[in-house]
Amino acid sequence: MPRREKDCSVIGKRQPKLDGPLKTTGRSQFTDDIELSGMLYGKIVRSPIARGRIISIDTTRAESLPGVKAVITNKDCPGVKVSPDRLLLCSDRVNFIGDEVAAVAAIDEDTAAEAAELIKVEYEPVTAVFSFEDATAKDAPVIHDECKNNSLDEYNIDVGDVEKAFAEADHVRIGECIFNPNHNCFAEHHVVIADYSLPGKLSIWTPNQSPLYVQKSMGGVLGISESNVRVFNLNTGGAFSGRIGPRQQNFIAAILSQKASRPVKIRCDADEEFVVYPGGGYFKYIIKTGVMKDGTIKATEATYLFDCGAYWNFAFNVLLRCKYHLIPQVYHMEAMRWNERAVYTNNPPNMYPHGAAFLQLKLAQETELDLIAKEIGMDPMELKLKNAVAKGDTTLTNIHYASCGLKESIKKAAKKASWKKKFGKLPPYRGIGIGCGAMNSGGPDKSGALIKIGEDGKLSLFVGLPDMGQGSHTAMAMIAAETLGVTIEDVEVVAGDTNSAPFDIGAFGQRGTFFTGNAVKLACLDAKKQLAATAAKKLGVKPSQLIFCDRKIFPAKAPEKAILFKDIVSETLHSENGKHIMGKGFYHTSSPTKEPWVSTLAYSFGAQVAEVEVDPDTGIVKLLKVTHAHDVGRAINPLAIEGQIDGQVFSGMGQILSEECIMEKGKVLNPSWLDYRIARSFEVPELEYDIIETNDPYGPYGAKEVGEGPIVCTMAIANAVNNAIGIPVREYPITPERVLNAIKEKTKK
Repeated sequence: MPRREKDCSVIGKRQPKLDGPLKTTGRSQFTDDIELSGMLYGKIVRSPIARGRIISIDTTRAESLPGVKAVITNKDCPGVKVSPDRLLLCSDRVNFIGDEVAAVAAIDEDTAAEAAELIKVEYEPVTAVFSFEDATAKDAPVIHDECKNNSLDEYNIDVGDVEKAFAEADHVRIGECIFNPNHNCFAEHHVVIADYSLPGKLSIWTPNQSPLYVQKSMGGVLGISESNVRVFNLNTGGAFSGRIGPRQQNFIAAILSQKASRPVKIRCDADEEFVVYPGGGYFKYIIKTGVMKDGTIKATEATYLFDCGAYWNFAFNVLLRCKYHLIPQVYHMEAMRWNERAVYTNNPPNMYPHGAAFLQLKLAQETELDLIAKEIGMDPMELKLKNAVAKGDTTLTNIHYASCGLKESIKKAAKKASWKKKFGKLPPYRGIGIGCGAMNSGGPDKSGALIKIGEDGKLSLFVGLPDMGQGSHTAMAMIAAETLGVTIEDVEVVAGDTNSAPFDIGAFGQRGTFFTGNAVKLACLDAKKQLAATAAKKLGVKPSQLIFCDRKIFPAKAPEKAILFKDIVSETLHSENGKHIMGKGFYHTSSPTKEPWVSTLAYSFGAQVAEVEVDPDTGIVKLLKVTHAHDVGRAINPLAIEGQIDGQVFSGMGQILSEECIMEKGKVLNPSWLDYRIARSFEVPELEYDIIETNDPYGPYGAKEVGEGPIVCTMAIANAVNNAIGIPVREYPITPERVLNAIKEKTKK
């Protein structure tokens, strides 16, 4: 006898990733695995200086080298800009080490590399600036003529009566945090294949987070109709906010392909990855916080300074993501002030850091709250719990929380970590810290999905959402199976080709499960309605009385009358007015605030407790244990959620303790996986976590983001280090050298 619908739920089961067998056996295709007939290989000539004038470019020797099929300079694409301040290839000046000057395409990579070496470029170096302070000095050289003070963006706003709130505060503290540049650290290097051999038709293969954005950008820059740009997004070896838009090499490959009339592949080596495409740049935060004696937060003033590098490269978007709404996102307060400024320098253009700069801002705020708690003699966990937001609250910046498990997260993480037994009672150089955070589930945007059901009852689910290893396609299949009462084995997810994918802006901003998941559910409900009409007529009941479960459809009160799901599909197809069962879903939201880029309908919340041990002789920090509690709305796939938490703890650990692009006059000194210090597997601490379900009313089956939410809680590690050594380290990452300097500073006091 068929089970009831509630008993055959797919949601909440521990489901291995659908693509796991292909990836573990090496059968998954990545972009670099693609070899097209007649394909050439490209190499880019880059500037060796940080700033200067181009006196001349001589390509004669490269063009005469056997095997070279195309050489391009700015003369082949005059005036073509990839952003308002950046030419596709430099014409008369360069602005950072690695700036693109020319490119070649040849029959193999060795020939392309040799040809690139043969291109002679004469430069005249001019004064460059490499720091925020130098770039904003009164007599600083202007990098872009349209920005006389090298300022890309400035923004200031007060919310509430800031002066009054600070005046009423019993205790006011001002602190400063500095974050050095880092890399997104995805395993797969950037690679692109462009086929522009047919007039007006461009095909692009590239790993990315938003095929739609790549399609629109490529078409817009190159003057091609979007419908004539086809983007293939195969398996992507990680992204971590670092693959949102097309890279410069995508456009260069297209121009080379057009000139050679053959497909062209360009792939980055490790040096190019680090030198040309870093992640987060230099951030500096100055935080002023006012509290009452009992720990109640009265006001916060945050000044945010950002080095965006030589060109606009999502820097403005980073600022939007870090806008003032994040300050009161987790804690109540009466007033706040936000000051921000981003400037150009002659460092490489910066993208989003992992977590899109949420970690940096929340780290500055969270560490300050711990220091304030110490100064007023209060337990930092209690201070954060006292001020934490809750379900039904509306923040100072008018964001409403329809679901919120922050207080429960704090309590559970603290209890599991034995906070009360350990805080203030550990031996010297052992420390414990707590961090809290929230993360948006996308923004006010939209996603589409299509479902096609075959006569055998199998589902083809078409989505535009990429899967970069986070398991989003598995989650989409689970939502589809849940809605139509079939098994996940009955669902095939079709993605990776803009010619067949429905509208979706991509996998970033932690939007996949919330937005595309809602679209998938709507598409399946559309198909379900069509099937229910046929089944209801056959069974003599109303469509609303039907249950879809176990690949069967039956009346709720008469399960013995069950009909096979596939038979209803077949009957609908072959009926007198037969039709294919195809469901369409489109989900979009409107902004709950007046500023659409800073809000969404759902936020995840979490708390993390970290325990560390510091060696006072070497400054080395050993992360002993991390206890994490996270509000996910509803766990679509608990197995995947645990994997995401593991990964975010691992990444956050690296960002806080070791990851840094060491810069000297615009040059990255450690451009390799050997010298760039990511966390290693044997350094992963003991992990314990608790998944909290609050069932968000807007999410698909109550779900909300968990992709990057856990990373904003890893500031617990920094608080634990500060607790262990008794003095705050205010420059990140917290390297052994910085730990030792802090300990020395403490001994002088």
